[in-house]
Amino acid sequence: MEIKLSQLTKDLNIQDFFDTFSDGIMITDEKGKIVIYNRAKEIQDNRDRKEMLGKYTWEAYGYTGREGSEHWSVFKTGVPIINKYSAHSIVDGEPKYISYSTYPLTIEGKTIGVYSVSKTEDTLHQSLVDTIEKKRELHFRGEDEDLGKYNENGTRYTFSDIIGESEEMKSAINMAQNVAFLDNSILIVGETGTGKEVLSQSIHNFGNKFRESFIGINCSAIPENLLESMLFGTEKGAYTGAVDSAGLFEKAGMGTVFLDDINTMPLSLQAKLLRALQERRVSRLGSGESYEIKCRILSATNEDPFKLIEEGRLREDLYYRIAGFTINIPPLRERKEDIIRLVEYFIRRYNKILGKSAIGVSSELKKTLDEYYWPGNIRELENLIENMLVNSDKDEKYLDLKNIPPYLKDRFSLREVDIKIEKNLAKQNLNKLVEDFEKKIIKEYLIENNWNISKTARILDLNRNSLIYKMKRLGIKND
Repeated sequence: MEIKLSQLTKDLNIQDFFDTFSDGIMITDEKGKIVIYNRAKEIQDNRDRKEMLGKYTWEAYGYTGREGSEHWSVFKTGVPIINKYSAHSIVDGEPKYISYSTYPLTIEGKTIGVYSVSKTEDTLHQSLVDTIEKKRELHFRGEDEDLGKYNENGTRYTFSDIIGESEEMKSAINMAQNVAFLDNSILIVGETGTGKEVLSQSIHNFGNKFRESFIGINCSAIPENLLESMLFGTEKGAYTGAVDSAGLFEKAGMGTVFLDDINTMPLSLQAKLLRALQERRVSRLGSGESYEIKCRILSATNEDPFKLIEEGRLREDLYYRIAGFTINIPPLRERKEDIIRLVEYFIRRYNKILGKSAIGVSSELKKTLDEYYWPGNIRELENLIENMLVNSDKDEKYLDLKNIPPYLKDRFSLREVDIKIEKNLAKQNLNKLVEDFEKKIIKEYLIENNWNISKTARILDLNRNSLIYKMKRLGIKND
């Protein structure tokens, strides 16, 4: 009995099945007519399936004759075409490249058609990322996944730990993955709580240094004299009480040093760091000998670097040395589609820790979370969800506004602040609007904490000096 592919596909109604594939699938019968053309293939080719099904491949793709069709060539010769890479269609005026393989479809020794499987550059990139991530996870993940991935290289995070489906976050992750294999310095720019250290560790673990040490420090948390000795190391006798101690650049070896909040580093120390990075050599304090800096430098700032340069808080020459590449992490308020994903993640995480059973949030709470400004970004969201779960019943399934602890409710009334978006917004200065809003938030927190600067700084995840600077700049006083 002769098997006809066109009849077989019709009888089995398998078009819907192939639509579940993320790869492009096209199948032609013994005459060269297209009998299967899935949704992914439609997107790859930028064509309508209705216009493709039933046509000869050479007609559908505009070849001069059937000899120009690779499907027909494979059908006649029985020789597959494997892993070919070429421009396949034009989308928005740009050629779209795909990688594809074409094979004869044989049943009981008889070729009844041809099928091809194709991937776009995007899916190829994602496949590579997934493969590398899986390899990294096998290397890093301990027996108990809930305890995280602390390991001998000093990191806890990989890209698989980053939650973000917004276009802005995808762009940041994509750039980070592209530069992870390079030795260039990277500056990560993002507000407090956006996940700069998570991204820096992910870059380290994704690149070829993942077996080497990752050493990160927060420059704002360490006094100037101690920070210098930590970075460069000390020789015994360099100062009273000094002992032989390797600096971070020396300890990191061929690995990575991450300098968080580098903008808080005193200018005098910035100058010393600049010289060390320029020469790629550094000496321990009190020593005349120098050693080579072999590690990669990642840095981060929670403010616009050009604003920092303009205000004299970051040396311009140091900026160009540490910013071989710059990656911007968007604040949470600019990636609202990620809020609910993060909420669900934190609920699952703290359910285990606190013995709760929540599975989501009410629509009213979701609306509140979407409208909130999130000055503390992801860290603030995590803190809120943890507190709400503590304030919920053990068998409560959906968190609601009533679960917000009383001492946090005033914070979420900020979404009703009296900054009106008028029709003449275009005439207003955007920087002034942002500045006014920042001033209002900081003042609200200061009042709430009885003008205790240290406590307010901790809540806002700022160092005390940064908060004092902002108060002076914004004219915030306890009248």
